[in-house]
Formats: sequence, structure tokens, C-alpha cells
Amino acid sequence: MTAEPEAVPPVVSLVSLGCAKNTVDSERLLGLLVRAGFLIAEDPADADLCLVNTCGFIEEARREAADVLARLARLRRRGRLRTVAAMGCLVERAAGAPETGSFLDDADARIPFRDYLRLPEICRALIAGGGASGEAAPAGAGRAARIEDRFHLQPRLVTGAGHSAWLKIAEGCSNCCRYCAIPAIRGPQASRPLSDIVTEARQLTTAGAVELNLIAQDTANYGRDRAGAPRLPELLRAVADAVPERTWLRLLYAHPRHLTDEILKTLASDPRFCPYLDVPLQHVATRMLAAMGRGMDGAATRRRLDRIAARWPACALRTTFIAGFPGETERDFGELLDFVREGRFLHAGVFVFSPEPGTPAAALGGRVPAAVASARRAALLEAQRAVSRRRLRAWVGRDLDVMIDSADGRSARAAWQAPDADGTVRVEGARDAAPGRFLRVRVTGSGDYDLFSACL
Repeated sequence: MTAEPEAVPPVVSLVSLGCAKNTVDSERLLGLLVRAGFLIAEDPADADLCLVNTCGFIEEARREAADVLARLARLRRRGRLRTVAAMGCLVERAAGAPETGSFLDDADARIPFRDYLRLPEICRALIAGGGASGEAAPAGAGRAARIEDRFHLQPRLVTGAGHSAWLKIAEGCSNCCRYCAIPAIRGPQASRPLSDIVTEARQLTTAGAVELNLIAQDTANYGRDRAGAPRLPELLRAVADAVPERTWLRLLYAHPRHLTDEILKTLASDPRFCPYLDVPLQHVATRMLAAMGRGMDGAATRRRLDRIAARWPACALRTTFIAGFPGETERDFGELLDFVREGRFLHAGVFVFSPEPGTPAAALGGRVPAAVASARRAALLEAQRAVSRRRLRAWVGRDLDVMIDSADGRSARAAWQAPDADGTVRVEGARDAAPGRFLRVRVTGSGDYDLFSACL
């Protein structure tokens, strides 16, 4: 009597697009699949099913998702891969704005947020050829789908080296800036319970993370939806108390309107908080800020930056701007360009305005021609590059603490450089320096965004 052959576990691959918040979702989805007995393939060609966690924030992100799905569709026709399923923000976006649905044409199925906890069952049905995975929320449903709170308690399969991890503290956004579709995609802000975040911080550091990057659509507004007032300082203190002494804690995506003195005092009071803040400003001209619905004028924006400098002098700032917002005149742009040249920011990103379906800004007149908007973006980036080059040059000859990122020990970051966003510190002479190790180096040179150093 011959033994029955063991069933071969199903194999799934996952491609994660977009922001770090999406990365956290992807890691939880992978954790769900592993716990359910699936094998994970890094290469989609080795999988039965490939999931694509999409971004739908702007047109450029939607085109990237469409390109990835098209490549996977070609692979599906000639290899092992049998099924391609889309999930994430673009799936939700297509439910409320059907005109964006064409970017998902090459997906065999769409998996909405509300079905995330059913993912193992859905994947088995797709691999078996059992039909649709679940339908996206119907257009015009009136509110964005919500990822269930239970999903945030699922163990994560952390991707990458594991020494640096993202810690998501809230979902959605209640700011309702006039250009932004996030509230339509992810719903209003829903802060995670403080105790859950602290537990996850402990889990991540126990697993080897020496850097935790706190993220949400608006971290500074954490807790307002639960307690009626922001609770970020309380959360920051609780996380700092829960992790080892040698841990880098970093705060990203803090709306300047909600960045209080208490938050700044808390951040400046503990050396575990990296001297770094990501404060998306979008513009500085008052009429543009009003048109964007940012809730602050230009003078208030400058005062907030002055408060950061006074309360936390060591802090390096990162920001983002939008070029070519409807109605932006040469005078508005000139004010923004001069603002960048002042040198307040060590890091900055610039987006060209994207008219998002269903947002108030999409209906505005005074559209800036695409070529003009692109030229303005290039001018802002060039101005910021000059600032970065000048500020980094001042480090040459000085000593600096860095954390190794790469397996060969040659790529590292200072505390004022966030992962996957800012420059790096190139290191010579690091022996047996694994990712996550802290080193003291001497800066020997600088470039536009990177430093060069030697081990001491």
C-alpha cells in the first residue's frame, strides 16, 4: 500500500506598491498567509498567485500599478503564475471613482479592504479557479471601506533586513485637504489603541528592529478621534518606555497645524527620538494654502517652523510641496521658491498637482499647464538640492553616529535620514558591520544628498 503524496502548499507572491503605510498592510497580509500554510515566493514567476497591493493616491501611482499588472499578465500567459489579484488603495479608489478602474483591467480579481481577514480563503479559491475573490465596495457607497481593527493585531512578516520597521499608529485622515482622495479611500482618521501600538513596538524590537518609524496620514493628530483631543505625546512617551535604550524612534507625516509645543517638547526630551520631523507643508503662499484647504496661512506656517527651531534646535526637517496647483501664479511660485532657498529643510519632495476625481480641487479653474508645473517642480528640486549640498558640506571633517543599512556595511544613515526617502552615509572600512549596527564615523566628503565617511 503506497502512502498518499503530501499536498503541495499553495505558493503566493506579493508586490507592494506605494507608501510605507501600504508596506505595513502587505507585511500583515503575508503574515496571514504564512500562518494559514501558504508558501511565499519572492519572484511572481515561482508563484501560483500574485497579489499586487496597489497605490491609488495620484495618477502616477495608478499608472505604476497598471504597468505592474500588465507585466504580470504577460508572465501569467507563459509561466507557472495562474492568477493576478489587485488589492489596496486603487481597488477602493475604483469603487468610488469608476473612471480609475481601467488601471486594474489586467487583474483577474479585486480584493477590497473589507476582505483582508479572509485573504487565505480567497487565495485558495483563486488558485483553485473558484471564481471572483470578492467585489470592491459599490460606487457611491457614501464612505470609504474600513480595514477592520482586528487586522492590525495580525502578526507581520517584516520584509527587508528587519532592523528598521514601520509602526502604523492610525488609519485614514480627517483633514480633508481639497486635493487629496485619502479620506475617500481610507475613511476618516481611526487611531489604533495606544496599548496595541506599544505591544507591537515591543514585538518589533524583540524581533531585532533598532529603528521604529511612526507613520499615519497625520501622526500629529493621533488620538483625537478616540479621546476628543490629540494623544500623541502620551503615545510617544509610552513607546519610548517600551523599547530598548538604543532604539531610533522617528515621527513622519505630521500635519503642521496639529504639531503642538507639547509634541515638540516630548520629542526633544528623549535622545531616542531622532532629530527629524516630516512636516508636509504643500505650499507657503497664503492664497494657495487657502485654496488647498490646509487650515493655515503662510505667516502661521512660518511661525510653526520657527517654533520647531526654538523648541528642538537639532531637528532636521523634511517636507513636501505641490507644484502647479490650480490658480498658482508666478508670484505664488516665486514666494515658494524663495522659501525653499531660505534653507529651512534638509530634505524635500515635490509633486506635480494631480486632479483627483471627486476632490474639490479637481473642479477648480485656473489649471496650470503641465509643462509649466513640471518646470516649477524641477526648479524647486534644484533649489533644494543646492540647500542640501550646502548643509551637508558643513559635516566634512566631523564625527557622526550612523546605523548600517546594507549587508556589506557600506551604506548607512544618520539619525536625520529616514529610510527609503532621504540620502545615505557611505562608509569605508566597516568590518563585520551587519544591518542595524551603530558605528561612529568621520565624514570625509559630501555630495548633493549623501555623505562619505570612514570608520573611526
